[in-house]
Amino acid sequence: MCHVKMANTVLLILTNSSKVGKLLPEIKNHIFKTLYIQYFPDKNLTPGNLSSSLLRCKCLSSHYQMIANIYTLATTFLSKIDVRVLISSVKKSSKITTVRPIELVIFDKDYSKEDAKIFIENCITNSSKPCNYITIADDHQEPDKCLTENFDSNEKIYHNVVLGGTFDRLHNGHKILLSKAILKCSEKLTVGVTDSSMITNKILWELIEPCEKRMDALREFLRDVNPNLIYDIVPISDVYGPTKDDPSFEMIVVSEETKRGAAKINELRCQKGLSSLDVEVVHLIEDSHHGKNEETKISSSNHRIRLLGTRLKEPNISGKPLKPYIIGLTGGIASGKSSVAEKLKSLGAGIVHCDKLAHDMYKPGQRCFNSVVELFGKEILTPDGQIDRKALGNIVFNDKKELDKLNKIVWPAILDAAMDKVKQLQAQGLEIIIMEAAVLIQAKWQFVCHEIWTCIIPHEEAVKRLMERNNLSRKEAEMRIKVQPSNVEQVNEATVVLSTLWSHEITLSQVQKAWELLKEFLSKQ
Repeated sequence: MCHVKMANTVLLILTNSSKVGKLLPEIKNHIFKTLYIQYFPDKNLTPGNLSSSLLRCKCLSSHYQMIANIYTLATTFLSKIDVRVLISSVKKSSKITTVRPIELVIFDKDYSKEDAKIFIENCITNSSKPCNYITIADDHQEPDKCLTENFDSNEKIYHNVVLGGTFDRLHNGHKILLSKAILKCSEKLTVGVTDSSMITNKILWELIEPCEKRMDALREFLRDVNPNLIYDIVPISDVYGPTKDDPSFEMIVVSEETKRGAAKINELRCQKGLSSLDVEVVHLIEDSHHGKNEETKISSSNHRIRLLGTRLKEPNISGKPLKPYIIGLTGGIASGKSSVAEKLKSLGAGIVHCDKLAHDMYKPGQRCFNSVVELFGKEILTPDGQIDRKALGNIVFNDKKELDKLNKIVWPAILDAAMDKVKQLQAQGLEIIIMEAAVLIQAKWQFVCHEIWTCIIPHEEAVKRLMERNNLSRKEAEMRIKVQPSNVEQVNEATVVLSTLWSHEITLSQVQKAWELLKEFLSKQ
């Protein structure tokens, strides 16, 4: 046996499904990225009788329960590992074919060195050379649950199966749903993927991956776990997709949450003279790590919530001195930028409030005062000679051309003042400086920042906050939000995304996470 510590891609050869709960915590110590699991349900399996073992695995219902159990346990023990239970051997193939090269094979029972070598050479079509192996054996042999289940010879298999969903960042709940569809399908599996027109009601929808990327991830996963089917991955712009009028479909796989939709689909098919689809309902699995603001089930929403405060892409540090390290903090109006800035200040960052600098620019005697009055007229002045910001706002927020004129005057002045403030804070010994600026994206100030942190909240929450805070009508609030970059535009520029939608404590935890990851990153530079 070769002694290895860690590998990117591992293959577990599982001969007893009852061992999974004990194996996964140990496997965690040997893997970085991807764990493939191949189930060979034969207590007397040796590499020499591999093919005959594959042919005897016919009880699909018990096999599915084993797969669902593996993904459920993986959520607990291997939450950051991409686990993929291979299904092709159940159907046709006696070879193990994977997209990612196998670097390490783990057996759940002892084999001789010669048997292990035969297995790796003859049964794995995509492995690194040489491919190492280890054994994690359990002396206490429990009966294999899949072999003791009642065998059902009447399990129905369908030529054409269909299912649909958002499939954002494939998680173990998705994999259970897809595995059920694969097991019930003999020829063609159609998967509908919701496009951008159907996602705006979801929590943190701005963080949902583009439709093409989700489709590509689905295609890779499906072909990886079973390359023997035809896969048709299609974008859908309504909840029914092709299911309502494709006569070739025979069965639909749905989750507990969407089974009502299956009933509606069959109603529509009946109206068109099409046969009803058989319906297979997959139970949701509990997310043992869910927080107070998260769903109790494994979900893409939970995953997106957990992305808050993490580093979504590499910062822009090329050719820039790292001291001071400048973070542009931005976000839409009423998104909570100022409260985030205060939290960062308490953690040791220097703060440059660009909005406050902008306010000062409008004061008599300051850089922008005369230019603004000259452009918009003395009608914007109060009786005591100050610029009436509400009067000015009524002009510029109702006419984009007027707003652009104002910005050309004010933005350069704000940036100059902000960089002067950065130098002052650096002189005081501060190495990380937050430049809080609502207009950062519009003004294209990214070039002075090493990275961008963006605060987002849902549109309705922004309208509500703005109406309450600024005593505005809904129409006025909508107008002010409309002239700013959308959340999607803000997120596309962001290294880190934060949201103040929930409690103070939850926002603080996001900021602390982002701060700790930043400090870790800088310590390696």
